[in-house]
Amino acid sequence: MFRPFVKGVGLAFSPRGRKVIKGAVAVARSPEARQLAGQARRVATSPAGRRLAGQALRTASQVGKTLAAPENRERVRSAARVIAERRR
Repeated sequence: MFRPFVKGVGLAFSPRGRKVIKGAVAVARSPEARQLAGQARRVATSPAGRRLAGQALRTASQVGKTLAAPENRERVRSAARVIAERRR
């Protein structure tokens, strides 16, 4: 349970990890990043953004229910096999 956390801390304290974090902090403090964060905040809190989030939530819930149905399990497994074979 704690292995990913320990691994992340180890990476953060490595020289490469510190360099990446330092670069990310510099980018985050830039005016462009602040402007992008403001735009993202406005979109996320807008009525249209909320509608999209609600629609995505309903769709994900519906897909989860469909995948959990016993009659669809074999179809899902075969589709997963096909996708895995295509990736190879």
